[in-house]
Amino acid sequence: MKNSYVNALVTSSLSVAPIILLVCILSWTPVLNLGSNDYVMLLFGGAMLIFGLALFQIGANNGLTKVGEYMGSSLSKQKNLFIVIVFTFALGALITCAEPSILIVSKQVTIIPDNEALNAIVFIGSIALGVGVFVAIGVLRIMFHKSLKLWYLFFYMITFMLVCLIAIDPERATMLPFIFDSGSITTGSATVPFILSLGLGVAIVRGGKSANSDSFGLVGLVTIGPIIATAISILIQKDVPKYIYTPPAAFDQNVFGYFISALLPKNGRMGSMAEVAIALSPIYVIFFIYERIFIKLPKLKIIQLLVGFIFCFAGLSLFLASANAIMTPIGGMVGRALGAYWQDNSWVIILVAFVIGLVIILCEPTVHVLTVQIENISSGQIKKSTVLITLSIGVGSAIMLAAIRAIYNFSFLYYVVPGYMIALTLMGICPDIFTAIAFDSGSTSSGPMSTSFVLPTIIGIYSVVSADKYNLDNSYNVSFYGEAFGVLALVTLVPTIAVQVLGILAEFKQIRRRSAARKAIVGIEDMQIIHFN
Repeated sequence: MKNSYVNALVTSSLSVAPIILLVCILSWTPVLNLGSNDYVMLLFGGAMLIFGLALFQIGANNGLTKVGEYMGSSLSKQKNLFIVIVFTFALGALITCAEPSILIVSKQVTIIPDNEALNAIVFIGSIALGVGVFVAIGVLRIMFHKSLKLWYLFFYMITFMLVCLIAIDPERATMLPFIFDSGSITTGSATVPFILSLGLGVAIVRGGKSANSDSFGLVGLVTIGPIIATAISILIQKDVPKYIYTPPAAFDQNVFGYFISALLPKNGRMGSMAEVAIALSPIYVIFFIYERIFIKLPKLKIIQLLVGFIFCFAGLSLFLASANAIMTPIGGMVGRALGAYWQDNSWVIILVAFVIGLVIILCEPTVHVLTVQIENISSGQIKKSTVLITLSIGVGSAIMLAAIRAIYNFSFLYYVVPGYMIALTLMGICPDIFTAIAFDSGSTSSGPMSTSFVLPTIIGIYSVVSADKYNLDNSYNVSFYGEAFGVLALVTLVPTIAVQVLGILAEFKQIRRRSAARKAIVGIEDMQIIHFN
């Protein structure tokens, strides 16, 4: 047990240190100017990120992942499809309603004017409905061994039909980046470990030749649901939704007080502890109801699950408090500092954005859960390090593309339409398991660190660029910042393409190895000699 704690701390340290080091390096250049209090907050926040990530990894391995495996294994044995649909839909919807990233973003868009409570209900409810429906669809797909590629193709066709309907209205078209981001924010720290293990549990019990590839793809499929649901909700609204944004406050001199205020309820905010408790509780409540009726685990396993829940709760609370209270203001500072270079030295923005993407993926808790599962399912053939490097390059490219768009201010559709055309075309030649892994990998890439650091960074760049272009004193008061949305969708899309390319290259290498092996077994000199009398 002690070794698992040490390993988790080492892994989380290696994950978080690069982004902290990057910000420090930027502060030692003319690009970014940090004060002494900023350094204290950055280093303290980094330490809390490391500790929180380590606790979360331990808890996920012993709690969330096990819950998903037990549920998936049991549901796949159910002959009553109604029970399967009801429980999977309920789990997907309830988990989504409490996902911290969604709670944060719900305050940045007005769907129902002058009614904050109803606005949150409509926004979160539409996303929850989409997730619940697609979790149920995904589980049924695994149970009946249906082609994942066909499902992706079908539902993305529906998605882009809705996009066309929205794009013809210039005012509603401004919401397209946000619509695609709604799918990316769904797969957060609480949902991904559960959904991954749920798919794995169902696939293992169902078995078959495609069991390995069936165990992946559920997370990628689930992200389509919120995109479709949000698009429909925006289409049917009489009033065009609007963006709202409140820039993060400057750091308080009391470092620990600033952190505690983000951790605990204060001034009408729930705090990360309450948000995480609300996020995790539905998973365990529904599981224990189902467990008492259908599974009936030994008491020892129940205790292990509860201990895992405590570790997840503590780790995720610390992680989100640090990410939201410290990394969000730091991200805004970095973005505004970079934005100053947009006219004469735009290459600085593009280069730094790429490097941020290279290292930010290492900080995402859910990515580590996914890569470990990929290595285990593939029996070590697909290394965790290989997937991490591929994702790192993909996310770096995505944030670089978002920075280019921030500088030149062109339509988000110029990225997303050809991007998904490439991703869906690659499915035709990519091995099934790599396609499933690719869409899961893309979906897990846009986690809490992307929401709390990358999005504020891009918003910061937009704030400076739009202020200069349109002679604004404070660009946060206008809707230009809304164009910053879409970066999370790119962080989901580009790694999906990158991992599929990795899969195609791996398949070509495998074909060459087989060909070389056959030639080695039967060379020209070994050909059978036939004598004719």
